[in-house]
Amino acid sequence: MTRVDHWPEAVRSAELMRGTLLRCGPGVRLAAWPETPRVRAAALAPWLTPDRIAIRMVAAWVWGAARDPGRPLEFSTAGRRRPSAQRRSELVLRQYHYPEGTVVPLDGLLVTVPEQTVYDLLRSPGDFGDRQRLACRLLAQLVSGGRAGLAARLEQQHAQFRALARRRLAEL
Repeated sequence: MTRVDHWPEAVRSAELMRGTLLRCGPGVRLAAWPETPRVRAAALAPWLTPDRIAIRMVAAWVWGAARDPGRPLEFSTAGRRRPSAQRRSELVLRQYHYPEGTVVPLDGLLVTVPEQTVYDLLRSPGDFGDRQRLACRLLAQLVSGGRAGLAARLEQQHAQFRALARRRLAEL
C-alpha cells in the first residue's frame, strides 16, 4: 500500500486540491482506495506508528463503527513500553497490555480487534455517549457470539469496571 504520509506536505496539499487524495479521518487516502480498515489505518500512519496500538474510538473508526476517530486520538504503547513524557494535544498515549489475539496488524499498523475494542469502550471510565454506544452496537455485530459473547467475556475478565461495563452492555 502506498504511504502518502511520506509525501511532502506541498504534494499532499496539491493532490487534495486535484482530488487525487481525499480526507480520511485526520489523514488522507488515495481517491482510488475504498474506505476499508486497512486504508483507515494507513490514513492514521502519521500518528499510528509501529510502536503504537489504535484503541477505543480510534480502533472503532478503523473498523468502520464510527464516523471519525475523535479528538484527541487515543493509542496505547505496544509491548508494555512506557509512553514518553512528551505531551501532544492531538493524541493521548496510554500504556496497556493486550494479550495475544486481541491486537491485529493491518499492513504493520496495530489495532485492537473488534471484540477488544468494544470491551475497552464498555469498561472505559468517563464519557459513554451516543458515539460510543453506537460504536459498541456496530462492533458487537463483528464479535463471535454478539452481545452474549461480550457478556460472557466480561464475567471472565478483570473485575475492575465490570459493573460499569455490564450496565453499559445492557443499555445497548
